[in-house]
Amino acid sequence: MLDNIKYLMCLKTVDKNIVDNNFDIALDKLNFLIKEEYKPSITFLKRGKLCKKLLMFDDAYSDFTYIIGHCQQKKEAYYERALLNLEIANYYEAITDANTILEWDCDNFEIKRIKFLALVFSLQSNKAKDFIMEFFEFHKYKSIQFIFKEVALALAKDEFTKALRLLELIDMIDQDNPIKLLKESNIYGLIGNKVKQEEIAKQIDSVFPKYFVSHFRFSDMYQDKDLMEICFLLELEIFDKQGLFLYPFRILEGYKNYLEGHIIDSKECFEKAIRINPQKPEGYVLLAQTLQLMSGYDNPEHKLNAEENYKKALEIFENENLLDRVEDMKRQIRHLNSTINFK
Repeated sequence: MLDNIKYLMCLKTVDKNIVDNNFDIALDKLNFLIKEEYKPSITFLKRGKLCKKLLMFDDAYSDFTYIIGHCQQKKEAYYERALLNLEIANYYEAITDANTILEWDCDNFEIKRIKFLALVFSLQSNKAKDFIMEFFEFHKYKSIQFIFKEVALALAKDEFTKALRLLELIDMIDQDNPIKLLKESNIYGLIGNKVKQEEIAKQIDSVFPKYFVSHFRFSDMYQDKDLMEICFLLELEIFDKQGLFLYPFRILEGYKNYLEGHIIDSKECFEKAIRINPQKPEGYVLLAQTLQLMSGYDNPEHKLNAEENYKKALEIFENENLLDRVEDMKRQIRHLNSTINFK
């Protein structure tokens, strides 16, 4: 009979055998330990992991399932079986295991990822979309970026069908997404379908302008957008081959720099935006706010430049009869002058 010390020593030699790639020896030792029926949950788990490493998936599945059905310590076996089910395309079982795990480990990111992928690859697209949107608290851009990462992982394994299936899901969240179309076109190129590749590439040229306009408001364009959304919109600049949106892209870039604390870069972007289109008010407003921040309330030159830009924006708002924005600019100027007078 084994005692605890002998058992632990044997497990230690198993670990060394695995590190040294002596897998057959490690497997024989684990088979011996299992016959001894000493701490089966640990031994079956280790053998299951080794079998999975050796691509003996049926044996690995049997070991994990034995633990779940016969042992008290079964949580780790559930994790391993959920991942294995995903890898061997037992998608419905992967979902079942994931749901079981989420009952006691509701915030486990990897298990939520397994469930999401299993939903996608089992062709339960609507459920997958609802699950991923709820997972990211209905933040569209977080959901999209997560899916793009999964597409990259699928492509790294040459799993083109899975990558395309994931991209199809993006259409359900964000229709006619140009980045999605670009990736889709590239995948068809990789699999040798040049006709489909060119067809989608042409679609991008027609889709991009209306897509960008619909996702980018030309009034208060810098408000109500978080950093992730701004970064995503900036990625679309590669599609602006005709330079139709130079002004809003500089506004976005400047506001991104502003949010990240790169104030000098932010100032330069807003100045470029004004040079591109001096008839738009947003560049003046944002440049004024940036100069106001740069002044630290003790640099008269920056304050005067800020006031000048507020006044230019005010004039444009007056010409456009946007009375609320006119009053807003007047408040900004009064606040700026009150700090000047105070100093």
